[in-house]
Amino acid sequence: MIPQPKSSAKVLSVVKSAFKHLFLIVMSIVSIYPVLWVVSTAFTPGETLATGWTLVLGFVPVPTSPTLEHLSFVFGWKDFGLWLTNSALVTSSTVVATVAITLPAGYALSRRNFPGRSQAMFSFLLPQMFPGVVTIIPQFLIFATLGLVNNYLGVIIPYTVSSLSLSVFIMKSAFDSVPKDLDEAAIIDGASEFKAFRRILVPLTLPHVATVALWAFMGSWLDYALAHVMLSDNSLWTLPLALYSLIQPNYTLFGTFAALSVIMAVPVFIVFMVFQKYLVSGLTAGAVKG
Repeated sequence: MIPQPKSSAKVLSVVKSAFKHLFLIVMSIVSIYPVLWVVSTAFTPGETLATGWTLVLGFVPVPTSPTLEHLSFVFGWKDFGLWLTNSALVTSSTVVATVAITLPAGYALSRRNFPGRSQAMFSFLLPQMFPGVVTIIPQFLIFATLGLVNNYLGVIIPYTVSSLSLSVFIMKSAFDSVPKDLDEAAIIDGASEFKAFRRILVPLTLPHVATVALWAFMGSWLDYALAHVMLSDNSLWTLPLALYSLIQPNYTLFGTFAALSVIMAVPVFIVFMVFQKYLVSGLTAGAVKG
């Protein structure tokens, strides 16, 4: 086989790199365009779609006469503050409950061998084996029997349970990656097992804790289907239910719909930016030298 000249190999490498970057640019545009479309609609006068826009660069929609009327309407909505509070309460409760259960569960599955350990791990996988929509009716019947329909617990408990399926395995993997020498050395030095867990293991697994918190946050903040079934009382609505109420059989308030969508996306963006530093890399690299 005749080896290729170095110049030809270099050209081939440049061509491959160019196609790769071109593909990434195209896919980025495809992903970002719907977001630009929604944001532009939120600042476009009227409640219609694709009117009052100027296409910058041929495809970026920019409102010809930007307006804040839709945002003002949403913030002035009679029950907007109540629905925002409901969403914050449900989401924060889900995140706290998920982290509080996941940390000791992941620790036990990682550091302990006990009867039924394999069965316990399998039980956490069960909720992921069925689509969420399939379980809504059985959940409703159970929670109706317990008197938890039109109750915050009627959504907090299912959100927490659905988050545990992946979160427990994330934390188990995190604790598995921390050498046992660390917590064993702390216990030998006089620390209690709980103190070693709190002061050593938890700080070293913060990136995974952040991932668990984000998973629980996204699942509860943006959910509509379960909340629609469990929370029929208008005073208990969350923001996704308020968003859906803008879609009526005979009309849709597209501008207001887009404005509320943008408002709902802001906390997601903020939470991601806050936790981003914990998601960059693990903190256990080089903790113990073998």
